[in-house]
Amino acid sequence: MAMSLCAVRRQVRSLRFYFCTRNLSSDDSIPESKKNQRPHPETPQFPDEYSTEPLKGKIYDKKPFRLELMANKNYFWCVCGTSKSQPLCDGSHKKLWGTSQKKNMPKWQPLRFKVEETKEYWLCNCKQTDKQPFCDGTHKQPHIQAAVK
Repeated sequence: MAMSLCAVRRQVRSLRFYFCTRNLSSDDSIPESKKNQRPHPETPQFPDEYSTEPLKGKIYDKKPFRLELMANKNYFWCVCGTSKSQPLCDGSHKKLWGTSQKKNMPKWQPLRFKVEETKEYWLCNCKQTDKQPFCDGTHKQPHIQAAVK
């Protein structure tokens, strides 16, 4: 029995669809709703990238740093704990982005801040403070004292 050209094309399309879906569904461990799904463009590349909690970096020192800050001047406090000019940022966090730490570390950026009056301030060096960038006495806790020799 001879088939029309349209009928042959329909049959080829249905067979192509059958084999394509059959090959995709061969892995039963992936739920049907997740197959062929691209990641959302706003999926974080770093852990806690979009977190509202302030990042707490590597413990640099177990005591705060006294520094005279001038009013209405921008300062950049090191959050990552790798800066060589502590407690202020020197850009060392950029080196972390290109290493293996990129996949398992949050995206580090310095904390920009201004003070309202010119005077001496105590800036946190343990990086665990809840009042970033200022010291709140967190460095007195035993686990922080034990972390830095």
